[in-house]
Amino acid sequence: MKMNATTQKKMRCSFACPLVAFAMAFCFLLGQACDGIDDDMIPEGGMTNAVDIKGASPETIVTVRTSSSGRCYFQLDQDVTLDPKGWTNPYTKEVRAILSFSELKEKSDFCTKSVRVDQIDSLPTVQAYYISMDDGLEGGSDYPVFSVDLGFETTSEMLAASNPVDIVSNDDVPDWMTFSEDGYLMIHFATFWGDVTPHTVNLYASRYHPDHLYLVHNDNGDIQKDWRESYAAFKIAHIYPSRKDGYDNPDSIVLHWLSFNGEKTIKLKYRQRAVEK
Repeated sequence: MKMNATTQKKMRCSFACPLVAFAMAFCFLLGQACDGIDDDMIPEGGMTNAVDIKGASPETIVTVRTSSSGRCYFQLDQDVTLDPKGWTNPYTKEVRAILSFSELKEKSDFCTKSVRVDQIDSLPTVQAYYISMDDGLEGGSDYPVFSVDLGFETTSEMLAASNPVDIVSNDDVPDWMTFSEDGYLMIHFATFWGDVTPHTVNLYASRYHPDHLYLVHNDNGDIQKDWRESYAAFKIAHIYPSRKDGYDNPDSIVLHWLSFNGEKTIKLKYRQRAVEK
């Protein structure tokens, strides 16, 4: 995602707030779905504490990808890829990251541009999951099914059991950090943190209604103390495998969550991920 100067300024302010880091939870139940997630990132059911991002001013959000031939590159948007000269990829699998870079004059034989990495900070990157409930909807699914039984009969019950969060917004319009790009859904959210117990966040889609995504947050008994912000990048491309031209003709997805004022929804444009190199 590219940003103008105003957006960069907002981002510097946003990342002065604590960023949560996630740890592995329920992979023994969902091992199949953990494929494609960095070992140091967060599979489903991530447990989180607040930590600070350090370093220079971030400039853009990218996907750190590896080509079929094993070369690492950054996917900036659908059309632009960055070749990180002299940079060794520390991530074992694909992640989303905040990247500060300088463009180099030399041409790349592989990407749109050659760049020098000035600063990179990986974002919590988690996999979205199907849930087994159909919430009364009829019909089957054209999508591959890997469903999770969460113990609820409806999505309303599931959200009611969630601890509330707010999507960071201005007059109910989410800020630029909540968006869908390259097959990911980025969410910028806020809640009360006590720094006592890690929180858990997940993203689910009904196998019968995959265009509706449900953010579920559990504070795990953490005390409500300080109002703080956090970020997560949810991988959702596998939920929409039949969408091949999502960038030029974006579809819509609906995000549901339990806010401090009850259940809320927002509609976002969904763009399928860029074709792999």
